[in-house]
Amino acid sequence: MTDAKPFEKTYLSVPYEQRETAKAAGALWDKKAKAWFVTSAEVPAGLKSFLPQNQTDHVREDPRTAFGTFLRDNGAELQGLPEMDGKWHRIALVGDGKETNASYRGFLDGVPNGQFKNFKGDDVPLQWTDKGDALSPAERQRLSAEAAQNREVRERERQKEQETTAKRAFGIWTNLKSWATPENCPYLARKNVRGYGVKVADDGRMVVPLRDETGRIWSLQFVGEDKIYLKDGRKDGLYHTIDPDKELEKDRQKDGALTVIVGEGYATGADVHKATSLPTFVAFDGDNLVATAKAVREKYPTANILIAADDDHHLPNRNPPLPNKGLKSAQRAAEAVGGKVLAPSFTPAEKDRGATDWNDLKHLRGEKGLLTALRGAFTQMQREQARSPDKGRDMYMGTGMGREREMSR
Repeated sequence: MTDAKPFEKTYLSVPYEQRETAKAAGALWDKKAKAWFVTSAEVPAGLKSFLPQNQTDHVREDPRTAFGTFLRDNGAELQGLPEMDGKWHRIALVGDGKETNASYRGFLDGVPNGQFKNFKGDDVPLQWTDKGDALSPAERQRLSAEAAQNREVRERERQKEQETTAKRAFGIWTNLKSWATPENCPYLARKNVRGYGVKVADDGRMVVPLRDETGRIWSLQFVGEDKIYLKDGRKDGLYHTIDPDKELEKDRQKDGALTVIVGEGYATGADVHKATSLPTFVAFDGDNLVATAKAVREKYPTANILIAADDDHHLPNRNPPLPNKGLKSAQRAAEAVGGKVLAPSFTPAEKDRGATDWNDLKHLRGEKGLLTALRGAFTQMQREQARSPDKGRDMYMGTGMGREREMSR
């Protein structure tokens, strides 16, 4: 089922003491943005005085401008004004290009202030505090309205770009005639995995579609030496499904519960599926694991969901240390959907060789070694489940455990 087309919002700067007047004139309250709005680009005459551009309180420097200068002075690649909503926002460093090595958050309550964290620099976040006094209620309302309006405009532009990319992706996908196999795709040959519903480009790269719950293609991932996506394409909550036996389409009784796996990369997904025969969803990376797991849970409300984790054990050993992103992302995804983490366990020697995922484990230990490791991970989950009988004692006793018992023989 597709979502209804969102209506356009125009945000207003309404002082607290005039909220009833604005409400009577047709204004609505956006709890998330903490600002009033109308559902049209045409603002009723009785509300035009509340448009941010019609407010007269513009004497002091916008704290977002000052905070933005602070971020840029400390190496952030910031476009436009920063979001000052109290939440952490990922941002790229100048010359880096990856929104994974820095983060910031800003506050407009009281005296405006903020923090900037450079994951490649000091462990303690840099602090910023506005030189002026605390914002007046009217200033906070104006800034909240302007920030909400800017987000609204950016979101609409992003949706238009994603729609354009989706049409381009569908055209490219349709015109690709060959399915990817280890014989025609160097990536599949190098990873020693089968092609499940993926195609091959003229240059030999594997092409993976990013689909939503309806099966619509929104973007494409091209996999060779590097992994790249179509520009301006959507990714959040999208996935690639590996289910050649159409298990997801079968009707199930209560005692035959559906068990599925969600993992990061394609090679991991292909290996884990081949070993377990369970339907597998490829989330593409750790940042998309939670959103994909939630999308799977929404489509299959009663399914048992296993998260096939990566183990980025090398990250905590960096200077400064970084979190183990693979395990953390998998744990967050499992917690979000009531699932369990299926994590590989590497020896020190295997870690020294750079192994981080299930495909790496297979290359080091072979197919039988992969089966043994998966069996051990399933057994560990059973032990944990037995220690928590109040959290769904029948979990994983359906397809997944049946397959695990077959692997044990």
